[in-house]
Amino acid sequence: MNPLRFRLSLSALALLALAACTTAPNRPTSDTEVKWLIAAERGDIEGMLELAELYERWNDRRALDWYERAAAATPWSFRNTIAEEALGRIWASGAMYTGRRPEDTPPPVLRASPRKAERWYLAAANHGSPGAMLSLAKFERERGHAAAALRWDLRATVYQRYSTSSSGLPAAIAPQAGALHPLVVDIQRRAARGDAQAQVDLGALYERGMGLGIERDPAIALQWYRKAALQGNVFGQYFTGLLLGRAPPGVPRDEAAAAGWFAKAEAQKFFLAGESYWRKGIQPAFWTFD
Repeated sequence: MNPLRFRLSLSALALLALAACTTAPNRPTSDTEVKWLIAAERGDIEGMLELAELYERWNDRRALDWYERAAAATPWSFRNTIAEEALGRIWASGAMYTGRRPEDTPPPVLRASPRKAERWYLAAANHGSPGAMLSLAKFERERGHAAAALRWDLRATVYQRYSTSSSGLPAAIAPQAGALHPLVVDIQRRAARGDAQAQVDLGALYERGMGLGIERDPAIALQWYRKAALQGNVFGQYFTGLLLGRAPPGVPRDEAAAAGWFAKAEAQKFFLAGESYWRKGIQPAFWTFD
């Protein structure tokens, strides 16, 4: 046997033995568990994720520890956001995903924590996970936080180029009797005061033609995105790049400028701003719900 592998195996087994004396359920060690623990100890994020998912299927709290290690692993990649989103999901419900039928699902092993759930969902969304944007929108809607839910619905909509049925957009914020929806009025007010997050929200409203009672205006959307981007807002940077690359009516294509904004977003660990992702993101859509 390779001496290094032997030492790693002994280390892995020692960790398993220690865990068995503390929080781990009384369960025989499996070859799969040892395999992924050895990989995880080497700093392999795939090993960390596989080990976390294995423990989650077993309804074992050690899943949390390994998801957290994967979330912090370097070098950074989209895999980190997988761990962040998983932590958000677990803390939102207080339950592990075991893959069993609902009637066979074991009881929760921890108490749900909306604060921790929001923290991890936000981390994943701000690092570019489209799934986390949608999960965060749903999470905030269920908590009755309409403004926060709208923000993440809009950001997912800009990325996907269409609204999900669950968001209720654009009808949910449509003007009524000639008056703008209160959420839209609030976004306008905060954007005018220099709030970068609200500037991204307002840009999304203009880009998608929602809530303002006017036709879409990508050129005005670009102005608001740039205001946010110049303040260092990662979504302002990414959406500026998308508009310049997608070049909707009123916005001349400028791929070089787009690449510069994507680079700024990528420097903030926004994985969708990596070149292999943004080049796909600016391609014409095959179809939309427009």
